[in-house]
Amino acid sequence: MVSIELKGHYENQTLGSMYCFFVLPSLRLADEEQTQQRKSQTVFIDENDDWLQLKSGEVIKGELTGTIKEETNSFDQEIEFDSDDLGDQEIELEDIAILETASFFTIRTASGDVFDGYLSIREDKLYLTNGEEEISFPVTEIVSIYRGSENDSDHWTTEIFLGLDISKGNTDEFSLLGEVEAERNTVGSRTKLKAKHENSQTNDRTTANNSSFDGSYDIYLNNRLFFRPLKLSLLSDEFQNIDYQVNASLQMGYFIIANPQTEWDVSIGPGYQYTDFKTVEEGEASDVSSNTLTFESNFEYELTDDIDLSHIYNLNWASNDAGGTRHTNELGFDIDLVDDLDLSIKAVWDHLSETKADAEGVVPEKDDYKFHFGLTYEL
Repeated sequence: MVSIELKGHYENQTLGSMYCFFVLPSLRLADEEQTQQRKSQTVFIDENDDWLQLKSGEVIKGELTGTIKEETNSFDQEIEFDSDDLGDQEIELEDIAILETASFFTIRTASGDVFDGYLSIREDKLYLTNGEEEISFPVTEIVSIYRGSENDSDHWTTEIFLGLDISKGNTDEFSLLGEVEAERNTVGSRTKLKAKHENSQTNDRTTANNSSFDGSYDIYLNNRLFFRPLKLSLLSDEFQNIDYQVNASLQMGYFIIANPQTEWDVSIGPGYQYTDFKTVEEGEASDVSSNTLTFESNFEYELTDDIDLSHIYNLNWASNDAGGTRHTNELGFDIDLVDDLDLSIKAVWDHLSETKADAEGVVPEKDDYKFHFGLTYEL
C-alpha cells in the first residue's frame, strides 16, 4: 500500500478588522487546523493499482487501458483510464503531471520504434523500466500505448460460442453451431483467427453442413491506417456444392471510428480464389479459379454497460463461373450474464450471385438466412 499526500492551494478568508479583535484564540486555532486539513489529503494506492495525477491536481486510481486512436499521432493522443470510481475516462497525455503503473506496457514512438516495460510519466516525459534499464521519451513523441505482458500468451483474447437447438416430437430437429474466435493485439499489429462449424438435421436428414476458417494479420502504419499483407479464408459447404474453397487477399484498411464505446474499421484489396466443387454436370469443370476484389467492414458498439452490438460485412467479387459476388452480413448482440459468460444472438444473411449446379442438375439457393441463440465464453 502506497500513500500519497496531495497539497492544494487554499487561502484563508480574512475577516474585517472590527471582527478580528473579537476572534477567540481557540476558534482561530480550530480554523487553522481545518484549513490545513483542506490543504493536505492522503490517497492510499494499492500496489496493483495504476494511478495518475493531472496537472490541475486531481488524482485518479484504477487501470491504464491504453491509448485511443486519434486523428493525430503526437500530443493530441489520449489515453483511456478505467477509474475505480469514475469508470472509463479519456485523458490527453499533455494533461498528465504524474502517471505510475503496476503493469507491463508496450509503446510505439513517432519514429516507429517499439519499446516495452513498466511505464511512468513525470515532468512531460514518459519512462519505461525493463529490468535494470530505464529509457525516456518526451510525451509528444508517443504514438500509442498498449497494455502488454511479459508472456506472449497474455496478448491473446479468445471467445468460444456454442449454439444448440434440439426438438423431439412430430419433427425431430438437431442444430449445432460452434465458433472459436481469437485475437492478438500488440502496439504495432493485430492477428485475427476464426473457425466455425454448423450442422443441422431434420428427421435424420441433413439440412446444413458447412465449415469455415478465416485468418488475417494487420500491421499498424499509424493510429488510423493499417496494412493487411494476408487475409486467408477457407470454406466447405455441402449445400452450396463447394467441396472446398480457398481465398487469399491483401488489403489496406482504415479505422473510421475508434474510441472506448465504438470501433469501426474497413479494408479493401485484391485477391485470388480457388474453388473445387463437390459434383458438377457432365461437361462442366469441377474446379475454377479467379482473381477477386475483397472488401470488409467490422463494426462494434457498446449499447449499454451490459449489451454490445456488432456487425460484420464481407464482399468477395469473383468471376461468374467462380460464383460471382458473395455478400455476407452478420449482426450480433452480446448480453452480459455473469463474469465472462454472455448470451449471444446472431443473425446471418449469405448471398452468392452465381451458384453451381450439381451432377443431378440441382442448383443451390442463392440466399441463406440463419438465426442463432447461444452462449459465448471469453477465455
